Amino acid sequence: MRRDLIVGIVLVLIGASCYGLQSTCVKLAYGQGYSPGEVIGAQFVIGAAILGLIKLASRLRPSQAGIRPVAWSDRFKLIAGGASIGFTGSFYYLSVAYTSVSAAIVLLMQSVWMGVALDAVLSRSWPSPLKLVSSALVLAGTVLATNLLGGAAHLSVLGVSFGLMAAVSYTAVIWCSNHVAVHVDVISRSFLMIFGGAVIAVLIALPQLRTHFDPSIFWSWGLIIALFGTVLPPFLFNKGIPATGVSLASMLSSVELPVAVIMAGLLLHETFMPSQWAGVGIILGAIALANVGARAAG
Repeated sequence: MRRDLIVGIVLVLIGASCYGLQSTCVKLAYGQGYSPGEVIGAQFVIGAAILGLIKLASRLRPSQAGIRPVAWSDRFKLIAGGASIGFTGSFYYLSVAYTSVSAAIVLLMQSVWMGVALDAVLSRSWPSPLKLVSSALVLAGTVLATNLLGGAAHLSVLGVSFGLMAAVSYTAVIWCSNHVAVHVDVISRSFLMIFGGAVIAVLIALPQLRTHFDPSIFWSWGLIIALFGTVLPPFLFNKGIPATGVSLASMLSSVELPVAVIMAGLLLHETFMPSQWAGVGIILGAIALANVGARAAG
C-alpha cells in the first residue's frame, strides 16, 4: 500500500473518531441543560475563531511569506462547500431532539452507502464487489450496534427527515473535502469551510437563541465540542480524504459509531448488550475489509 494512502486512512479514522467523542460531549452538555441551538452555535463560533487564529499565525511564519493568497473564487467555493458542515451538525442535533440517539446515528450512517453511490455516479463506474460488501456490513453492524431491531429507537417523521438530511450533508462534506479547491493549503481550506459552516449553523440556531441563550456554554462545553466537532475533523479530512477517495473515506468514517459506543460506556456508564458489541465488531471488520481493498488497489 502506498505511504500516502496509509497516512490518509489514519487521518480519516482519527477525524471520524473525533466525531464519536463529540457525541458523548454533546450528550453531557444536554444533561447540564444546554439546548441544541446553544451547543451548535458555540461549537461553530469557537471553531471558526480557533481556525482563524491558526490561519493568522501560519501566515506570520517566515516560511509562509511567499505563498500566494487564496483566490476569491476558491474562497467562495470553500465557504459554500463548508455550508454542508453546518447543515450536518444542525440536522443531526435536530434529529436527536425528535427521535432517539440510536435512530439518529443509524440515519447519519446512511452516508456510507450514499458516499459509495455518489462516487459511482460521478465516476460513471459500478462500485467494486468489495466496496458493496463493506457498505452492506457497515449498515448491518450499525443496526445491531444501535439495537434498532430491539425496539430501542422511537422514530418520528421529523426525526427521520432530519437524520437523512444530516446523512446527505455529511456525504457532501466528504465530497467537498476531496474535490473543492484541493490545491489550497489545509489550514486555509479548513478555516474557510468552517466559516461557511458557522454561518449556516448560527442562522439555523438563531430562532432558538433568541428565546434562550446561556453564555456559559462558551467556557463550559463549547471549547471541547468545538475541538472534536469543528476544528480537528475538517483539518484531518481535508488532509486525508484526497489520498483515500470519497467512497473509502465514507466507509472509514463509520468508525465514529464504535468510538461513540465505547466512550458512552466509559463516560456515561451506558450498558450495551452482546448483540450491540457484535455490531461494533462487524463495523470494525468492514473497515478492515475496506483497507484490504485499498491495499490491493494500491
